[in-house]
Amino acid sequence: MMHEKYLPPKNLWPDFRVSKELYESLPEKVNLAEEVLEKTTEKHRNKVAIYFEDKKYTYREVSELSNRVASKLVEFGVKPLDRVAIRFANVPEAVIANFAIIKAGALPVTLHPRWSKKEVLHVLNDSGAKFVFTQPPLLKEIEEVREQLKFLENVILVGDEKIAEEKKYMSFEKLVREGDKRFKAVKLDKDSPAVLLYTSGTTGPPKGVIHFLPGVLETVINVGKYVWKLSENDVLGSAAPISFALGYGGLAMIPYYFGSAVSLMRQPEPDYVFSMIEKHGVTVLSMAPTWYRKTLPIVTKMMEKYDISSIRLFTGGGEAFGADTIKDWYEKTGYMIAEGFGATELFYIAISNAAAPKPKPGSIGMPVPGVEVTILDPDTKEPIKEPNKPGLLLIKAPCGTVYWNPYAEDGKLLKKMEKDVLFKSVALGDLAYFDEEGYIWFAGKGEDIIKSSGYRIGADEVEVAILSHPAVDDAGVVGVPHPVRGEDVVAFVVLKKDFEANEETKKSIYEHLKSNLAVYKLPRDIIFVEQLPRHLTGKLLRRELKEIAKQLYKPKD
Repeated sequence: MMHEKYLPPKNLWPDFRVSKELYESLPEKVNLAEEVLEKTTEKHRNKVAIYFEDKKYTYREVSELSNRVASKLVEFGVKPLDRVAIRFANVPEAVIANFAIIKAGALPVTLHPRWSKKEVLHVLNDSGAKFVFTQPPLLKEIEEVREQLKFLENVILVGDEKIAEEKKYMSFEKLVREGDKRFKAVKLDKDSPAVLLYTSGTTGPPKGVIHFLPGVLETVINVGKYVWKLSENDVLGSAAPISFALGYGGLAMIPYYFGSAVSLMRQPEPDYVFSMIEKHGVTVLSMAPTWYRKTLPIVTKMMEKYDISSIRLFTGGGEAFGADTIKDWYEKTGYMIAEGFGATELFYIAISNAAAPKPKPGSIGMPVPGVEVTILDPDTKEPIKEPNKPGLLLIKAPCGTVYWNPYAEDGKLLKKMEKDVLFKSVALGDLAYFDEEGYIWFAGKGEDIIKSSGYRIGADEVEVAILSHPAVDDAGVVGVPHPVRGEDVVAFVVLKKDFEANEETKKSIYEHLKSNLAVYKLPRDIIFVEQLPRHLTGKLLRRELKEIAKQLYKPKD
């Protein structure tokens, strides 16, 4: 099939741990939206599927609205396995658009709402997306690169028909009015690709990771059943961006299989989040560790102000919580946070304290059923059996690292797969160890990966962007520990002789970076220095730079 030219050879793929029972239960032709949404709708037509502030959408409404949009996508020429992008803040239309794309037989493509125009351009061209669903506040980056987009046919705009008409875009609301609510979903071969998620761009431009239908469905079931333990009585709340991997799995996919509802939170401000917990009866809250750390000083006040008695599980991941955060949260709230670990390359959560007999603060928990974890000795390449000995974290799960469009740029991603897939397992570059009870603990990360506010940020990418400024002669970027965000991105810059180290130059570099990097990758500070610590070979001595940063960097908040 045509999509195969965008996939690496199968000998490079990791193993997918999909149960025989699930695989054999699927018909030869299947649609993921039917399995996740429609089968639930048959049982719970009038039950609330989505809460969004004062709005409610039932399963029947989500089903019919997505049918209407799907029918128009097919009418516009969207064919099986075409790519259609979504770039949204957390609004109900994001969920509806996602299911519409899947029902049309196409692949949803995620575009983070805070990406720069450079990243938007790369992902839309790399994916070959025909259409992109978005909102007026998120149009700017798309419009700035419109002339460079090779495959995009049109924009489907949500929330303002007047702007859509003026700009000759398609109107989401018009599609809903004109579409067929009885549309029959397009069925695909059961081994077909299902979703195209893009990474945050840790080591260069965001990378597309393709996930296949059986693996996505198995992950949906296992996370919902064993991690969140969802039922039709649950409401999952989160402020994670829905058009990025963390928010996508949690808000656009998993809960609907179980007849649960979601509470779409448009922003993470604690007062707002707690008000939505009370308003929507949230039972499971999934937030980044940064949110918990920021909320800790005021959590007692929030609990006095709002009734959160509906909550049965606080959870999160994306960066290390730290045992102190979890213990402090428990002491102040009476709730233990169940830390977990997942990645875009795994589709969603693969390791969690919620899947363990009980949470162990500081650890990331135990493998979710269906996931196999190996700790590999980096020298002998043999599995480490003894406890408390760090090694390379290898994971086999229902989904894994299969890069999209790997033949581009002289096969750069083909070479990368040889490093990122070891012994048919997903290797993310993390070091970890098992303790005596089988809990998994982080032991460290690659020194060029910065974890800030839940994002994996590649120091190299930020350095390259800084070096492209005409005033910059040399640059080094490191992460400096921060009690709330985990790490802050700090840049050290050596200027060329004709430029002065002043606030005007610093501002000029920041303005340059804003056009080339997502907002969350921007340095918290730029520090001018005479030279950087480098090896005789020219390699940046990042550990030395980190020590310098600890002395010179003073957080402003």
